[in-house]
Amino acid sequence: MTWKDIVYRQIIAYCNEIESRTFSLGNFFQTNEDVFREAYPSNMYPRQKVCEMLQKLRDDDIITFLNNTGNYTLRGIGLLDVEKEETTTIDLSKEDPEKREYLVETYVRKVKWAQRAREVFGDYCLYDKCKNTFLRKDDTPYVEVHHIIPLCNNGENSLQNLSVLCAHHHKMAHFAHYRTTEKIQSMLLSVNKDILRNCRAG
Repeated sequence: MTWKDIVYRQIIAYCNEIESRTFSLGNFFQTNEDVFREAYPSNMYPRQKVCEMLQKLRDDDIITFLNNTGNYTLRGIGLLDVEKEETTTIDLSKEDPEKREYLVETYVRKVKWAQRAREVFGDYCLYDKCKNTFLRKDDTPYVEVHHIIPLCNNGENSLQNLSVLCAHHHKMAHFAHYRTTEKIQSMLLSVNKDILRNCRAG
């Protein structure tokens, strides 16, 4: 097994362990250092080698580097184990790609990136002047986490590509006329950027 194969295998295992596609180099290497040293005991600089392999995986579009965050996002596999568990009751095999994308987004709710999105972006729809958010039976606001750029279009599972929408605007973002979806995407990217900038400033 090559260095690249080992690093890729460990990335998948690590993302499954932390239940997130986004990871930092430092935490990833620290968790897997023994694996790398055991696989190549003669290599005196395994961290540098891992960095080199991450670059190769980036070149292959298997992972993406998130600018200014020091993190990477895995995008080279269909679903993580935790995501599969959330969709076991849904038959996606007969859905077209766009519909499947929406179903996965709608039902995969317990993964850490979705929880983090609600923490950062709040519990109310970010569509301009929307008042559609309603309360659940437990009095908590209902919103759906949305990938601004869909995963099938190389969007990332990262805060820079997430938003929260009511069910109505979430469907609009996926199924409306392309001019409408492009407008929604542009608006959400701008709102996302402003919120994250304010978070860093705070």
